[in-house]
Amino acid sequence: MKPYDYSLDAIKGISCILMIIAHIPLYFYGNERVFQIVAGVAPVLFFAVSGVTTTLQVKRRSFSSLLGFYVLFAVIGFAYNLMWRPDVQAFRIMDVPQIIALGVLSVYLLEKYLKPPLYLYLLLSLAVFAVHSFIGHRLPDFPLKSVVFTETVGFTYFPWLFAFLAGVFAYRASNRVNLILTLVAAALLGIVSYGGVSEADYVKYNMSMPYLLLSMTVLFGAFSLFRSIKSYAPASPLLYVGRHSLLFLFTHLFLILAFDRLGLGRLHIVLIWGLVLICTYVGIHILLWLNRFIAQYLEHLLPWGIIVIGVIAIPLVIPNRDLIILMEAALGMLFAMNYKQLSSLMSASASARREPALPEVVRERA
Repeated sequence: MKPYDYSLDAIKGISCILMIIAHIPLYFYGNERVFQIVAGVAPVLFFAVSGVTTTLQVKRRSFSSLLGFYVLFAVIGFAYNLMWRPDVQAFRIMDVPQIIALGVLSVYLLEKYLKPPLYLYLLLSLAVFAVHSFIGHRLPDFPLKSVVFTETVGFTYFPWLFAFLAGVFAYRASNRVNLILTLVAAALLGIVSYGGVSEADYVKYNMSMPYLLLSMTVLFGAFSLFRSIKSYAPASPLLYVGRHSLLFLFTHLFLILAFDRLGLGRLHIVLIWGLVLICTYVGIHILLWLNRFIAQYLEHLLPWGIIVIGVIAIPLVIPNRDLIILMEAALGMLFAMNYKQLSSLMSASASARREPALPEVVRERA
């Protein structure tokens, strides 16, 4: 058994903190917009770690079991989309859960059947951005174009697959290589930004060259920093939220929306950041404690089928937007706490041992 790699939990923990800064306030103006732009790279770290953990599943899981799980992951994940947009239009937009599903399956196939050398992961990540930048907008409309190529909102296959691929490279490369790439990306960002910065260059959905360079600076910098730390305190709050990052995703957004509804957005921005972070941390503890009494009922496919139907049906039959957000948040949190049970049910293995959706993270460097 190789030692558990806490660095990936730490990177996800930083991503969680950045999510709060990116999502508060809900309406941006003035200097707050600067914080939102920088913190908006949080998904890059989240996707990068997902790419890494995917490569560790190749020898443990069949593609068919992984495909079944991530199809349901994407569908149930629409609960998150519906918290942002509580109406049926949310089903037309790719958000974090859907791009994770596509990114994981893509990296799995790449690692399983092509086994590319280390440098090719970096080249492929840049090629994905090049396809987005030079080809995507020139293509005529076709079915599912809004899933494959960026339009105005949502995380689409091009360019966001780059983060999954770059994450694999960063994990397997040495800290020195990551540090060099951090400095190179930062220098190039400074060059392309010389003479002025346009806010349009930092709209993450329609990714520009400056946004790519900002993302790579943060990505390679995070891997260089956290992979260089020799030891971690397993009980630290940062690692705790990193281990429960999917639950954090749903919980922090629900609290932000609830506090905004209560008018707490008038508080000083730093106070509301701290309030949401503390409440999310405490809320995760409470939810996991309550889940001990619920988890046993999710070890069969029938309740998962009900959850899938519930996620889809709620915005179709309930007109009240606040109620849609509340119910979708509850289903999303339930899923985030118990996705390992669903993964076990979808596994093609006949082993009595239940396999988690994301295996133990170990240190594997090329």
